[in-house]
Amino acid sequence: MGANTKAIHARMKSVDSTRHITKAMQLVASSKINKAVHRMEDSRFYRRVMLEAFSALGAEKCRYTSYRDRSLPALFVIVAGDRGLAGGYNSQIFRSADVLMKPGDKVLPIGKRAVDRYSRRGTAVSDRFVSAEGFSSAECAAAARIVTDLYDSGEICSVSVISTRFVSMLTQAPDITYLLPLNLRQEMEQIEVKPVQYEFEPSAEAVLDAVIPEYIAGVLYSCTAESYASEVAARRSAMDTATKNADEMMAQLSLEYNRARQSAITQEITEIIAGADAQ
Repeated sequence: MGANTKAIHARMKSVDSTRHITKAMQLVASSKINKAVHRMEDSRFYRRVMLEAFSALGAEKCRYTSYRDRSLPALFVIVAGDRGLAGGYNSQIFRSADVLMKPGDKVLPIGKRAVDRYSRRGTAVSDRFVSAEGFSSAECAAAARIVTDLYDSGEICSVSVISTRFVSMLTQAPDITYLLPLNLRQEMEQIEVKPVQYEFEPSAEAVLDAVIPEYIAGVLYSCTAESYASEVAARRSAMDTATKNADEMMAQLSLEYNRARQSAITQEITEIIAGADAQ
């Protein structure tokens, strides 16, 4: 019986240690969530302003609107997390990518988990964007150059971004954004942007060709900011659930420990009494 109480006590120490870790990670995620959400909202505003400015451009004459040979590989920009312990956040993204990708397609990964996964598979066109949390404007511009260079050279037929859409603090869903060929009208309808009239010099087509890399960089920043906010929210929710499960397990183990200890004490008393009666 003593061995049983020792085993239960050792398990209680292990669960309590795990609970301290999950509680600490929950608090860290909670401290980051407000900053991540503000960053996401700012990126959404920037994306909306860009689309309003693009609404008057003659996109139908732009070289980025023409469809390519579908036999060419497609490029997928896949945004995943930098760490694990975020519930199904990373696995949902990778499952969505596996469904959409065909053999021979290329990947531009953003986030450590995505870089590790697709670098091992040999499908990554770059492994430099290892942090979704620290994805800066300079890295956005560099990623946009990689995308436009591959598209301009005719190596790929399309570009899509697979990321996570922030629905609420408790709900995050995989999402796909079609970047190239360009369909600004569809993009504006999705986020309900009203067309605004502008005059462009020397021409709308020339301006569009020049600013498309900026637009792509803005979309990548927006998708990454939203994905990071989703990651932090998912981690906070997962760690909160893990902490509650640890609390429930500790209560159950404490009950089992007390029962085993009481049983051991009762057995010892019974043996003492039996020994006294025998004398």
